Order: sequence, then C-alpha cells, then structure tokens
Amino acid sequence: MMLVFPQDSNLTKHTNLPDLPACFQLSVLPWTPCIFLWLASPFYILYLKRNNRGYIMMSILNRIKTVLGLILWIVCWTDLFSSFHEMSQNQSKPPIYFVTPLIVGMTMLLATFLIQYERLKGVQSSGVLFIFWTISVLCAIVPFRSKILSLGSEGNGVEDKLRFTMFYIYFGLTLIQLILSCFNEKPPLFSSVVTDPNACPEITAGFLSKMTFWWFTSMAIKGYKSPLENKDLWSLNKQDSSELVVPNLLNEWEVEKSKAQRNSVFVNPEEEEEEEEVLLSKRKEVRQPSFLRALLRAFGPYFLIGSAFKLLQDLITFVNPQLLRLLIDFTKQTNAPLWWGYSLAFLMFGTSLLQTLILHQHFQYCFVTGMRLRSGIIGAIYRKALAITNEAKRSSTVGEVVNLMSVDAQRFMDLTTFLNMLWSAPLQIILALFFLWQVQRHTFQYIYTLPLPSVVQTIIIFIQNVWQCKYQIQSMILGFGFFQHIIIYMRLFAYLWCGNCFIKAIRHNLVTRDLFTVQHGFSYLIAYKSVYVQCHVMWLSACHVINGVCVQGINLSGGQRQRVSLARALYSEVDVYLLDDPLSAVDAHVAKHIFDNVIGPEGALKGKTRILVTHGISFLPQVDNILVMVDGRVSEMGSYQDLLKQNGAFAEFLRNYSLEDIIEVDEVTVSLVDEEEEEEFPEDALSNHTDMVDNEPVVNEARRQFMRYTLSSQDVCVLCVLQVKFKVYWEYAKAVGPFLSLFICFLYGCQSAASIGANFWLSEWTNDAQHNRTQEQVSMRVGVYAALGISQGVLVMFSSFTLALGKIQAARKLHQTLLDNKFHTPQSFFDTTPIGRIINRFSKDIYVIDEVLPSTILMFLGTFFASLSTMIVIICSTPIFALVIGPLALIYFFVQRFYVATSRQLKRLESVSRSPIYSHFSETITGTSVIRAYGRNAAFVLMSDMKVDENQKSYYPGIVSNRWLGVRIEFIGNCIVLFAALLAVIGKDKLSPGLVGLSVSYALQVTMSLNWMVRMTSDLESNIVAVERVKEYSETQTEAPWIVTDKQPPPDWPPKGNVEFVDYSVRYREGLDLVLRNISLKVEGGEKIGIVGRTGAGKSSMTLCLFRLLEAADGEIVIDEVKISEIGLHDLRSKLTIIPQEPVLFSGTLRMNLDPFEKYSDEEVWKALELSHLKRFVSNQTSKLDLECSEGGENLSVGQRQLVCLARALLRKTRILVLDEATAAVDLETDDLIQSTIRTQFEDCTVFTIAHRLNTIMDYTRVLVLDKGQIAEFDTPTNLMAQKGIFYGMAKDAGLA
Repeated sequence: MMLVFPQDSNLTKHTNLPDLPACFQLSVLPWTPCIFLWLASPFYILYLKRNNRGYIMMSILNRIKTVLGLILWIVCWTDLFSSFHEMSQNQSKPPIYFVTPLIVGMTMLLATFLIQYERLKGVQSSGVLFIFWTISVLCAIVPFRSKILSLGSEGNGVEDKLRFTMFYIYFGLTLIQLILSCFNEKPPLFSSVVTDPNACPEITAGFLSKMTFWWFTSMAIKGYKSPLENKDLWSLNKQDSSELVVPNLLNEWEVEKSKAQRNSVFVNPEEEEEEEEVLLSKRKEVRQPSFLRALLRAFGPYFLIGSAFKLLQDLITFVNPQLLRLLIDFTKQTNAPLWWGYSLAFLMFGTSLLQTLILHQHFQYCFVTGMRLRSGIIGAIYRKALAITNEAKRSSTVGEVVNLMSVDAQRFMDLTTFLNMLWSAPLQIILALFFLWQVQRHTFQYIYTLPLPSVVQTIIIFIQNVWQCKYQIQSMILGFGFFQHIIIYMRLFAYLWCGNCFIKAIRHNLVTRDLFTVQHGFSYLIAYKSVYVQCHVMWLSACHVINGVCVQGINLSGGQRQRVSLARALYSEVDVYLLDDPLSAVDAHVAKHIFDNVIGPEGALKGKTRILVTHGISFLPQVDNILVMVDGRVSEMGSYQDLLKQNGAFAEFLRNYSLEDIIEVDEVTVSLVDEEEEEEFPEDALSNHTDMVDNEPVVNEARRQFMRYTLSSQDVCVLCVLQVKFKVYWEYAKAVGPFLSLFICFLYGCQSAASIGANFWLSEWTNDAQHNRTQEQVSMRVGVYAALGISQGVLVMFSSFTLALGKIQAARKLHQTLLDNKFHTPQSFFDTTPIGRIINRFSKDIYVIDEVLPSTILMFLGTFFASLSTMIVIICSTPIFALVIGPLALIYFFVQRFYVATSRQLKRLESVSRSPIYSHFSETITGTSVIRAYGRNAAFVLMSDMKVDENQKSYYPGIVSNRWLGVRIEFIGNCIVLFAALLAVIGKDKLSPGLVGLSVSYALQVTMSLNWMVRMTSDLESNIVAVERVKEYSETQTEAPWIVTDKQPPPDWPPKGNVEFVDYSVRYREGLDLVLRNISLKVEGGEKIGIVGRTGAGKSSMTLCLFRLLEAADGEIVIDEVKISEIGLHDLRSKLTIIPQEPVLFSGTLRMNLDPFEKYSDEEVWKALELSHLKRFVSNQTSKLDLECSEGGENLSVGQRQLVCLARALLRKTRILVLDEATAAVDLETDDLIQSTIRTQFEDCTVFTIAHRLNTIMDYTRVLVLDKGQIAEFDTPTNLMAQKGIFYGMAKDAGLA
C-alpha cells in the first residue's frame, strides 16, 4: 500500500484507525469482483453448454435473485447518470465516477443473465456467483466502514447524499444476494433425484455444502447412531457408474487400437517368397497401441481439474510463512499498532482455511478419478476375459488374471492420489529453496550488521514450512513404487492386447471330437447364433438355485451338476444343440432316463437338431446319423444300420466292446424309469446343500462380520458394529514381537523429543541477539544444535528400520499361519465358503498387512508424536493456550468419533461387497465357453458391472468421509493457528520473537498432523480388520493331526489291504442328515469291489471316508487291524491312492504333476506312462516330460488328464486304490486298456471302483450297491444278477442283462 500511495502511509498503516485512500476505494475495490466475473464467465458458460442437467422451473428464489440483480444494475447506473447530470451542471468529476458505475452496472447485468442461464441449464447452486457475491461484499466492507467514520468525523453531515444512499442500498442488496446464493434451487425436471428414492445428496448440494462436504453429515450421524446397512448407502452418481465409465475407456482403447493398425503395414501371407522378402524389408515397425494414452484421454480431463486445485494450494502454502515473518517483525516493534497483529492473525487463519478447502477439493477429484479408473479397468478386464481366445487364456492362470483385477486395478487407483506429487513435491521444494535463497541474499548484503541467529530465525520459518510437505512427500515415497506401477501397466496392457475369440470358417460340414478315441479337438466349439452348447466342463455360477448352489456348484455331485447344465441347455429353446458327452458323469439308469426324456427321438428336444458326442454305444441305434472319427478325420458316416452293413471300423468296434450281440433297432427295448425313481430326481438334486454360512468360521459369535446369504426373510447383512477389540492389536503386536513393538514406540518418542529440543535450542539462540550475546558460546550453540539434529536423523533411521523389520516379520508369520491352517482345513469349509472370500484373505487382506498397515502405523506414530509435540511447544510458549485446548479437544473428539464409527462401517461394507466381484470373475473365467455358447455375454457383463457399482457405492462415501473429516479437523487446526497468533499478539511484550516464531510455526504444522492423526486412527482401525479376518481364517477348525507319534503304524502298513467298515455312519457337516447310515462290511486284501448306486446314494462319500476327508459320525473303519481314526492323516493318506472323478492337474511340467517330490527315476515315470497308455502322446511332444501343463491341465483333454492321474497312481502303487468314476470321460477302447492295466498292475491290491459303466466291474470280486446311504446289495456280480434286484435293473438299463 505504501508503494502505491506513499503520501497516505500514515492514513493506512501508522495509525490506530486505518483507512484506504478514496481513489483506491473507488477503483480497485469495486473492480476486483467485476474482473473475476468477466474472466470466469466465458469458461463457465462454455461448461454449462456442455453439461446440461435439465430445466428448472422459475421459483420464488430465482425471481427474487433476478429482481435484485436488476435493482443493483439500476442502483449502479443511477450513480452513472448522476455523474452525467453533475457534468451537465458544470461540476467536473474525475473519470473514475463514470467508469466504475458503468463497469459495476454491466457486471450486475451479466450476473442477472447468469442467474437465468443457470436455471435453464439445471444448476441448483452456483459456485461462480457465490464467489462473486462474496468478493463484492468483502470489497464493500472497507468503504462501508470509511463512510461511517467520515460521517462521525464531519460535523456538517453527508455532502453527497445520493451516492451515500445508493452505496448502502448496493451493499444491502449485495449482502442479500450472497445470503440467497447459499440456498439451492429445486432439482431439474426429470432428474435422477426425482426418480431415485435414495439419490446421493451431493447432486442437490449447494456450493458451500460441496466445498465443506456438509452434505455427508447425515450419513456420519446415521453411522454414529446405528450400524450402517447396505440400504443406507446412496446410489452411485451416474457419471461414476460402470455404465458410463467402462464404455468411455473401451471407446478410447478402440481408438488407440485403430490408430495402431492404421500406422502398421501388413504383409499378405499368400504372396510369393521373393515378393514377401521385399515387402518385409520395407515393412514399418508395428506400433503397439498405448493403453496409457487411452486412460489419459478417458480420465485425464477430470484429473486435471484436481491438479489445478493442487497447484493453487501449493502456491497458497507459502503465504503463511510470509505472514509469520511479518508477525515476528511485529513483535519486535514496541510502538506498532495492535491491529497489525490482529490482522496478521486473521489473515493466517483465512489463508489456512482457504488452503484446507482447496486441498480437499484436489483430493476429491483425485480419488474420484481413481475410483473411475478402477471401475474402467475391472470392466475392461472382465470384457476381455469373455472375448479372449483359449490359446491366449492358457498363457495365464486364473489366479494371475484375478490378480489383475483385485490387486493391479487397486494399485492403479492408489496411484492417482500420489500422481500429482510427481510435480507438486519438487515445486514446493523449489519454492522453499527460492525463499531461502532470497533470505540468504538479503543476509549477505548486511552480513556485518545482522546477527547470525536472526538469519537462522528467518530461515527456520521456511524450513519448518517445508516440513509441512513432509507427510505428503513421505506418502509419495510410500505409495510411489513407480517402477512397480509400470510393471502393473505392462501386465494390464499385455492382457488387454492378447488375442480375442474369433470365428473361423469351416470348410467341412462339421468337425467334432473323435467318437471312440481320446482326442483334443472338440474343446474349441464355435458357437453360432441360435446354437447352444451343453459343455463337458460342468460349470455353474454362484447363484440361488432351488435351495442354493455353492461357488461353481462345488456342493453338487458330478451327475447333479451335469443335469443342471442339461436343464440350462433345455430351457434355452434354440434350433441346434451341441452336446459334449453330457451322459458321462451319470449312472446308466439316469443316462437312459435323460436320453429317453430329453435327447432321444421322443424326448423334449425332438424336432431340434442335436449333435451328441458320446463314448457310450447303447444309444447309438436310436440316432439318425453317426459320424465315426479317427485321428481328426471322418472315417465313416451313416445310420446305425448302414454302418453295420458296411462292416467297417465301426462294426468291428461294436463286436469288440458290446457285451451282447449286435441288436437291431426294432429290438431295442425302451423301458421307463419307475415312478419311485422319477420322484427321486428332483428330491436328490441338491440334497447335500444347506445355507452358505453353516460352516462359516466363527472365532467369537459377536464378531461375525457378515453373512453372504441369508436363510430366512430377514435379508440383512449382519455387520460387526463393535469397536475393534484390543485383542486384535495385541495379536498384531505379538506377530511383530512385543519387545520390538515397544522399542519402536520408544524410538519415535525419542525422535520427537530430539526435534523439540533442537527447535527450542534454536529459539533460545535467536534470542541471544536481543542481549548482545551473539558472539559468545557460538561453538557450544552450533555443537548442541548439530548433535540434536544428528541424533534425530539417527533415531528416524533406526525407527524406520525396526518398523520395517517388524512389518516383514508380522506379515510372514500371519501369512504362514493362514496358509498352514488352510492346508489343514476340512473339506466342508471349502464346500461352504465362496472361493472369492478365501482369495480375498490371501490377496487383499495379506496385501493390507504387508503394505498398507505398516505405512498406516508409521504415519499414525509420526502424527501422534507431532501433535503431542505441538501442544507441548505452544503451552510452554503461551501457557494460557491450555484454556483453548479443552473446547478444541472436545470438538476434535466428537468429530473423530463420528468419523471413525462411520468410516469403519463403510470400510467393512466395502470389504463385504468386494469379494463377490472376484468370485464372479473367477467363475466367469472357468465358464467362459458356456457363457459364449449361450450368448449370455451381455448379461454377465451387466452382472459384473452391477457388482462393481455395488462395491463403489460403499467406497465413494468412504473417500468422502475422509474429506468431511479433513475439512473439520483442519478447521480445528486453523483455530489453533488463530489462537496461537492472537495470544502471541496479546503477550508480545512478554514473549521473545524466537518463541513466537516457534509457537506459531508449530501451530501451522498441527493442522495437517491432527487431520492425519484422526485418519490414521480410523485407517488403523479399518486396516487392522485385515489382521482380524486373517486370524479368523487362521483359527478355523482343522482336520485331525497330521502325524500322531504314539499311534504311527509300521512303515510297511498295510501289509494285506484288508478294509472293514464297522457300523459306520457319516454326515457332511454338523446339523445335516447322515449320508451313510450304519455301513458294515468286510473286504479282504486283494479283492476288487465295485460300488454302484443312483446319484446321491453316497458312493463318493464312502471313498471320502477312507481318506478321512469326512470324519465318522459313528462307527469305525479298520485297515489291517489299525483303526484309521487313531492314526495321523499323513500316515493314512500316504498309504492310499485315488484316481478322482474330476482329474486335478497343477500348473507346471508333466514330470512335476506325476512325481511332485521327485521320488522316482525317469525310467519309472516312463514305465508308468506306458502302462497308462500316455507314452505315445508324451514322446511325440518336443519337451517330453517337461511338457508344460496349463492351469487345471486345460491344454490336455479330460481323458488325457484322467490318464495322468492313473500314471500318478501307478507310480505310487499303494496297497489300496480308489477309482471314483475314473474312466467316465474316456472312450471304451481306452477304458478297456485302463481296466486291463488295473487288473495286472494292481492284482494284489484292494481296489474300490465307483462305476457308471457296469461292464467295467462285471468281473470284479464283489459289487456293493448303495441306496440312500445304506447297503442295499453286496455280493458277486453273478449272484446279484440272479437275485434280479437293483443291480439287475441297472444292468438291464445299460443293456447288460
């Protein structure tokens, strides 16, 4: 001010009643809001044109604002016309009296126009006009006061009554406009607010409410009063939903791909070699599309708004240090007017408040960008998973792809928060160094006249300001992992750029899998419109079917799953059905029932084209045409009778493998399943199932976090609302190490003590100048200060190092405990727990424990000790400040409680809704072929989008709660700054400048410390839940001990292989019906026992009992005089071998799958492959035994996988062998070879075979027939046939009787 109006310096500054010059009041002050509005209007109008929200009806509020705007215009131009009138009366007036009313009047017309234009574009509350009216009122306050002062000083009254009156009318109307702009208009016609019963209040919130996040208060109160439920969450804003976000990203990605294709030159592969070489030599390098560019175009513009806020906040950050310097200068001047100090104190408060509002707007934009980024990436990955080719799909495991969605998408979201720190942190450091350089330059000019501590005092202000950036820079370093994010980006790009599923023209009429030989061609089905597939891979989605189906139908037997899959195909009502061996997993009588009632000539599909691939031969006489395939080629084709007459390979095959003479079509007897059997089909369909949470692990009933599915009409999410117990913290402390935990806290306390000591020492040093002691004890001052600084650095290093050690130890210990427990968890747990929930524990929760929780603890300890240090320093400087702490602490406590209660529940709701995303995704990957074949891509994409949006519904209030908290807590911090400055002004005569600087600079830091401390407290409570969840799954009920030392059987046990069931009963889980009832039988060593029965009779359950996957409810199983319930599970299972119904292979080499522990030589492995009829296939592979098996062995056919399991069994060759429908998926010829191998190689072994093909067990020692969990028949096949009981009926259905 002194530079502009030097003659008025006494009027403006050096007086107890300051005022501004009249010229300034007539020009700069009224022009300031006008300049703002004219500069902002073009951009604002353009924004409104592009973002039309609808039409708002004219309301009373709108009419009043419009009328007031017009009156303001009239008032301004009254001044203008008054000036013209005075000029006509020869009263000369300065140009300012014409220019200012003209500019202000036109600005009022512009404001009135904007009021109406906003109404037409559906704006309920205007930020631009609110800022305009606020600046107008603030700028009018000075002349308002000046006119009152001049009125009091002049005894003659007011000279220019018209302008005096017009100004106060102007001020009053402007103030009313400001108040009215705080109120909202009604929502636009047909907006989502009207149609959505639970719309987010942000849509209708006013400008002030949005800036302070006041609209979130209702949820904070609700969360504090009662547990938040899913129904309490607001609908997701339309612009944040997957419906808009994902297509936007995919469109940009398509643009990128099309650009890449346009810029690439492709060579025609059919050209001649010479021409091809010429073309190749001139070929441009193929340009890869940039997924990053697609992300930037899709989300960049919105993110840049947040970056603009960050830039503004960074610049404002350096205002307060300058004000603090002026405040310190003020305390040095004894005659300075007090209003200087009060003005500086309130300016610091206002600057801090503005900085708070701008910073949290920046964070809001960043987090919303991250949220949209995550939705977009998840949507893109999901859609890609449905379109990817099988070849590309085999290049990555299901786990790796799920990892892209669960971890990598999350990291991309986290990256947006810290992305601005790439330029913001260097900018802040450069600005700080610039100010330091200015101070240093100024110091060198007066090096001989200025005492060193005064220089240090000035420098420390800026140094301490740089420390305000400490937490942001620390966060950037913790969350940066820049190279890590580059790797994640490359993984996402690689997945999204890999091959899509395509349709290839088929030159021949039809290509199917070899009817009688294990082949691998039919897995790649081409699904045309109106063509549906009933796939051999019996895939089920996790959904409610009748009583409910577990993830991927894990709680259904193979036959039940096959029938559900058939039913799905049946109700599709299409023209052509491709049926890939749907009868392999069901018993003969069930297969007959399905064929007769569904597939056959008189079945439900009669009149439709049915292409059936089958290994069975009993139904061939009833089909219209038969294609015989050998080595991928059609060898014969014709009707059943035609092929018999040709007497070719087909007829030869039938002579070899049909157990009775070839029968004519008219001699085929068609018998229906009796009424009793028909009734049992629907009844046993889901007999093994109960609700999803029957076996949910419960450490403490009150701590159950949620139920995925409900049993009754109470459709509520049971959510833990208790505070996280101290026990959970203690568990984590124990994992870190109790002594190490205490030592870490001690180091942080020492670090803060050293910091306070150094700053107090510096403060005392600066006071030496007042007592002319600057030249004394310089070495001592520097030495102590250096020692304190070095010790602080050493303590920081040691505390960080010990915390890093502790976090690694805790993460390793908790993960190992979880892994050990899950390896020893009973089968029933996996039957009843969704796979997504288990994946969530091993991915998200372990990630939180490994990376998020340690950084949260680090920040919590840092902010806690920083806040504590601030209070200590301010109270030591100005003891009266202790009176202010009470009320502020009370407000702080209530805000913190409201936030923590709500935030914790939102975090848990978000965690609950996250698991279904991953479960659904892993199911989708498994069942991709079925989804494509049924043409259900769009439905599943919609389902995935809905699950993501449901998750974001709880995530969005979570991030807003942080902003809501930040504004309020930082307001408390700003109040601390205000009171510290005011108290410094009041007690300036008693305080040294050093203490004032120290006290206020600490107060400036406490704003961020308090905010971060509350958030870290909440984050700690929210993230420690990961420890609770991992501990919960680490303490679930385990199986029996792996080894029982005092009950270990001899090494050669069992010597004979005798097996005896003694009054044996078993159930799947507590509370369920028995699946086996009072089974008593004795099997001698070396006997071959066939087990048959209808679906759900308990056949597989009986074999599970041998391995103790199911524990006995009553009775015993004795193997060679050893009760299996008394010995360790490892001792038992290592002596038994099973070839399961569904072959299991792991990602890795074939050698590893056959001999994981490398116990056998290559010769033994090749021998096993030869006996299992795989030697020819493996030897034809280039990598031989090192053939890489994809996840689940998907690059092998089902039959080949089964043969690998047989080879595995041949290698182990234990005394007892169990075959659980092991040959259901192989053709008859291979089945015959397998059976002959079993008879020769396992001649002296006890063999239990669950069989659907009864011909495979007709030469067995005895056959056990189960019915409803009880022994119905048990005798030799010959005797059972003679009895004409159940077994006879099954044999008759299979064409064996």
